[in-house]
Amino acid sequence: MYTMILLLYLQQGLDVTLDQANLRGQYLKQGECETAARRLRGPVPIPRNYSAAWQDVMCIKVNNDVRVNEMKPVDLSKALQAYAPLHCQAEGAWERMAELCRAPEQPGNGEEGGGGGGSGDRPARSARR
Repeated sequence: MYTMILLLYLQQGLDVTLDQANLRGQYLKQGECETAARRLRGPVPIPRNYSAAWQDVMCIKVNNDVRVNEMKPVDLSKALQAYAPLHCQAEGAWERMAELCRAPEQPGNGEEGGGGGGSGDRPARSARR
């Protein structure tokens, strides 16, 4: 069994955003899915304040006993909120979700070199006098 993922892209100036993605339809064979997908790919009406809008479609294989609902996408963060591990402590699949809790690494904070710049737990020398 196959289904399609519809991907809607919006462009504002030079910035392109994947605005939404959702599943659509059930197909017994990949060829049937690809034929339907070809009709859906390409430009779509451009919303106000955007310079371009288009839809891409990809076919994916799903298990035969899976039923595809054509509903609006599930907000994964809300669905998982009640079960999230405390303080971003996680393993396996939860660790991937915990990546969202971690602050992005700042440039220059790699493991090479040490100290410098007066940041860290200790005050600069001039501040201790």
